[in-house]
Amino acid sequence: MPGAWWLGVWLAAAAAQPQSAIAERHAILAAEDARAPTQASLDVLLAAARSRRAELQRMAVRALGRLERPELADAIAPLLTAATPAVRAEAANALGQAVSRDARLAGPTSERLIERLKAEKDPSVRGALGETLGRLPYVTTAEALGAETALYDATWKGKYRWGPGASTSRIDPAPLPALTGAVKGLESLYRLRAALLRPSLMPLIRLRVLAVYLPKAGAGTPKPGEVRLRRLAASALVAAKDRDAVTLGFLAKVPDPQTRRLAIIALTSGDRVDAETKLIIRQALVDPSPLVRYEALRAYGRRWQAESCAPIVSAVPDSDHVSLLALDLLGGSCPASENVSAVLAGVADRIGRSDAGSRTWHRPAHAIVSLAGIDSVLAEARLPAFAGHPVWQVRMYAARAAAALKDQVTLRRLAADEHDNVREAAIGGLSRVAGHTADAIYLAALERADYQLIMTAARALAGTPNRDRAATALLGALARLTAQDRDSSRDPRIALLERLRELGSAASASAIGPYLGDFDPRIAQLAADTLAAWTGQPHEPKTRVLRTPPPPTAEELGEMAGLTARVTVRSLGPFDIALLGGEAPAAVARIVRLARAGYYDGLTFHRMLQPLLVQGGSPGANEYMGDGAYMRDELGLVPNLRGSVGVSTRGRDTGDAQIYINLVDIPSLDHEYTVVGEVIRGMDVVDAILEGDVIERVEILAAARPAR
Repeated sequence: MPGAWWLGVWLAAAAAQPQSAIAERHAILAAEDARAPTQASLDVLLAAARSRRAELQRMAVRALGRLERPELADAIAPLLTAATPAVRAEAANALGQAVSRDARLAGPTSERLIERLKAEKDPSVRGALGETLGRLPYVTTAEALGAETALYDATWKGKYRWGPGASTSRIDPAPLPALTGAVKGLESLYRLRAALLRPSLMPLIRLRVLAVYLPKAGAGTPKPGEVRLRRLAASALVAAKDRDAVTLGFLAKVPDPQTRRLAIIALTSGDRVDAETKLIIRQALVDPSPLVRYEALRAYGRRWQAESCAPIVSAVPDSDHVSLLALDLLGGSCPASENVSAVLAGVADRIGRSDAGSRTWHRPAHAIVSLAGIDSVLAEARLPAFAGHPVWQVRMYAARAAAALKDQVTLRRLAADEHDNVREAAIGGLSRVAGHTADAIYLAALERADYQLIMTAARALAGTPNRDRAATALLGALARLTAQDRDSSRDPRIALLERLRELGSAASASAIGPYLGDFDPRIAQLAADTLAAWTGQPHEPKTRVLRTPPPPTAEELGEMAGLTARVTVRSLGPFDIALLGGEAPAAVARIVRLARAGYYDGLTFHRMLQPLLVQGGSPGANEYMGDGAYMRDELGLVPNLRGSVGVSTRGRDTGDAQIYINLVDIPSLDHEYTVVGEVIRGMDVVDAILEGDVIERVEILAAARPAR
């Protein structure tokens, strides 16, 4: 079993001599990293969970939860009553992780958590219990309603039930950590189980009150935790599709821009929007915060763009991200009398070859794509300046514009571009415009190195009449990528196998057979499915477990406390990330290792998911090219707040060292992505990042040692 040798080493060492604290941590992480594939490795975690040392207990129960094995729920549950609150909180979270893939256990687990919630006194543990209770995979309305009732009760110091015979004793608000967890639980419940549960009136009223009145309303400036609670309450109202006009009208005017943004989302979430809401949106279009203006502009575009694009045109000179959204929206439906084409043409005309190496190409590039959608004559006249531009991102936008114009000549030229992201955009357009007349281009793309390009080319070959030629090229590409021995080749190899299943035949079975023992269990399973489809006979994959890279060394664990990553962005300056080595040691060690080797230097921020996050650190400047080995997820209790830094993935345990940085609080990412740090200086730099901005360098700064 991959990785089993070093587990054996640590188990032998444990029997031979007492371990140091770092060695004990390393043994736990080794078992966790390997996903405890053997009983011996699982016993490492179970033994540590019974330790008298609270820190080892906490690490062990956290590791047990991260395995996401339903059969471990009974081993985790007793730690809900551990002596140390931090262990009990971790146990609550771990229990939710353990049953996350088995909906049959949602009801019994909910009962366990509710029972513990009744007895638990520590506010932070109550918060963890409430948060877990809200995200269980309920399958019946009764289960979801039971969780809603318990979470509502948890927002009070005592019980406050509604309905006949309800108790109204001790109705003071719960302490802030408990209250935050309960509200977060309600947000998760309403967002994840909308098909099961119609939110009840009393919890909605409670959320409205919490959103309007902070726990210490009138007692001076709210604390960060209180502001976060208000945001969570507003997020829960969004998830519940509650559009109480009084509450949301108030929230649209509070000092916190994130809350104002959430109010805009909630106000425009329904089918009907009244005049009062329209007035609030128009006021938000001139809000002091770009974050609020962005959301208001998006809401206006969804609701009122067909009536008039004047407010959208007015946003074109706004700050970068707001302006780019305005330009994108102008490619939609606008009244003919407003001559939006002239506005877009004017912005597109600002492109120039001197933009190479600058940050001035974004607006013209967005403008040409929108112009191509509404005025082919004006767009065609300007497209050559973009298709031949020295900045590859501009040529990529040119390919998107050419696709809208159905300009096969430009698309075919860009499909041979020196940069694979330009090729990918061009082939995506050609597959829609030219179909299988461009098969030769798709086949040639299969020989390139970029994973995203290979995926797009494989998908473009769907339904091709050139089945034999395509199958041969697909098999060649699959063999070449497999020989690279990179975990992160999973997505393009899946795309190749899926196309082979369609276009190939049993004649190729001997070429697919070896993949039953592929290093990736997903590929092995897909190979088995392909062979079964071709031959009519069942085939079983030989690989069942994803391999694991070596865990952090004891030396790396020893130096983790207090590390900071300083990221310097060209033309913008530095920002500092406090790394959370105690919460995500494997991921942090991997990032530190790569940063010290210069891996990130010269890479870019390639993905702008405004207004939520920015993502970067890909050698291919796209979502599919990263460091070769996957890193496992280290999901925990650290929330995704504004400034949080996490590991980008494409499914469980698929981190390839790309990172994202949150621009706002995003509770929906919690328990889904590993948080490795938080921006502690330079968040204004992060806010200013645009697509293509270059990471000049990443430096790892050690914690200052105390003076002797």
